[in-house]
Amino acid sequence: MDKVLLKSKIKLIRWLKSDWNIILQHVQTDELITTTEYDHLKSMTVPTDVVIKLLDIIHGKGENVCRNFLNLLKDDDVNEFSPELREWIKTVDTSESANTAGQSGIQVTIQEPDRDCGRIENGNRSIQDYQKFLKANTSQLVQRVKNIDPIIDDLDLHSESIANVRANPTRQMKMRELLDCVNCESIAKDLVNALFKHEKFLMEELQK
Repeated sequence: MDKVLLKSKIKLIRWLKSDWNIILQHVQTDELITTTEYDHLKSMTVPTDVVIKLLDIIHGKGENVCRNFLNLLKDDDVNEFSPELREWIKTVDTSESANTAGQSGIQVTIQEPDRDCGRIENGNRSIQDYQKFLKANTSQLVQRVKNIDPIIDDLDLHSESIANVRANPTRQMKMRELLDCVNCESIAKDLVNALFKHEKFLMEELQK
């Protein structure tokens, strides 16, 4: 979905800029952006710049948030101001098992980590002690993980813990706070799974 968003960015800017304020209300209501991000976007005065920044933020949050944003554009209340947008979004397959590559219509299956397995396999390597892996790679994870919000979305944490993580102003501080929430092996396993899903290349590198 992030590729769809990137390939269609120019068209989306044209379609969304006329009613950018309505779009902002919807993405805030659906919690696709943080309060800080919303306030920053609201402070901008040029509609085109607002939409460009919004799309960059959504794209930076990873596959799940991009999918949720595209699903939001399918809502009649959102796309009613742009017939072109309404017709285009009908052609976009936002199912979890499909990733439409630009305008080609080619679909590929996204293989996600098995949340029920005892370990995560990557070639001949595996992680059997999730907490130990996270602790050993804390510095790298804090500095290099970018898709914090979709990772948080995938975790079954207490709402207060999630709020505390999201309240941090930088992604590095969010990641450190998130790692502090890992107090058992099951949470560690879920976090490792989410990291493999949203930060695949980094995780493969850390396994070497």
